[in-house]
Amino acid sequence: MRRNLFAIALVVPFFAGCSGMNNTGKGALAGGGIGGLLGAGIGSVSGNAGAGAAIGGALGALTGGAVGSDMDRDERRSQAVAAHNAANPPMSKQDVIYMAQSHMSDDLIIGQIDRSNSAFQLSPQDVVFLRGQGVSERVIGYMQARRPAGPVAVQTVRPVYVVEERPPVAIGLGFSSGPRYYPHRRGCW
Repeated sequence: MRRNLFAIALVVPFFAGCSGMNNTGKGALAGGGIGGLLGAGIGSVSGNAGAGAAIGGALGALTGGAVGSDMDRDERRSQAVAAHNAANPPMSKQDVIYMAQSHMSDDLIIGQIDRSNSAFQLSPQDVVFLRGQGVSERVIGYMQARRPAGPVAVQTVRPVYVVEERPPVAIGLGFSSGPRYYPHRRGCW
């Protein structure tokens, strides 16, 4: 009976306290509960279930808390990146053209590309278009260096077949199989 109460005392806080906790607290609680149960089981084999539960619970709580802390840190990073991206959305090619046509300096345009963490996939037609719209070669070069991370969609190019019409064949005179040129006469016979 005493063992059952001990197990219930370890498991009930795990299920009751998880709703408002961060990952560090959840990990420490879960690790402590699981470590305590495993420690009690291992300690009961040696005849000292209480000491095993205490040691297992402490080690489990430390390990679970460390894992939960890493998860909390990752969540904070993700939230900071999302907030930064919401405040500075990536620039489009049209945004760069707008800034260039507004006579903004190259350094200012490049700085905005950096702050907004923009990436560009420029085709040769895009480069010609940007240059025609007044974007400097320095900015275009910087845009080309800011390629998107990860796989890039590859555009398939269909082959182009050029069909030329054959010129008409001249029909020769007499028994020949084709036209002949006679230097002392004009034209072909």
